[in-house]
Amino acid sequence: MKKLLIILGVVFLTIILLVVVVVGVAAVRGSTLDKESKSYVDKNIPLIFSAWDEQELLSRASPEFTQNTKKEDLDRDFAGLSRKFGKMQSYEGSEGQSHVDYRVLSSHSGKVVTAVYSAKVTFAGGPAVVKLSLIEHDARWQIAGFDIISDVLIQH
Repeated sequence: MKKLLIILGVVFLTIILLVVVVVGVAAVRGSTLDKESKSYVDKNIPLIFSAWDEQELLSRASPEFTQNTKKEDLDRDFAGLSRKFGKMQSYEGSEGQSHVDYRVLSSHSGKVVTAVYSAKVTFAGGPAVVKLSLIEHDARWQIAGFDIISDVLIQH
């Protein structure tokens, strides 16, 4: 009986140590992913939205973005947003975080790293929040989608 308790103690201690190591590694990796993704967003939002440069967006777009977005819709959207908002006047930085998912039963099986950030931006036509969704492919961040949230869009 004493031998069984010792074995069970060793097994539980091993499990606890493994959990601590995994959580520690995940925390360090998560912090790194957050820094990388935030840096990517803070560098690229001004490049894309300062002059509503559609090519800057497309050069950073993920395969998921390009598959789900028609070029003519993007042309129309960027032209309309450019008219409503005008040039970017200030960028206040972004807030958000990255996420790591492990998927088994989906089109993306395995580890999928994503991030979502929101940034306050002031344009000539008024303030907005630019929400950028990212996905990491081959250790490279790419844009999976974006939203512009602003009262400017509901004004006529």
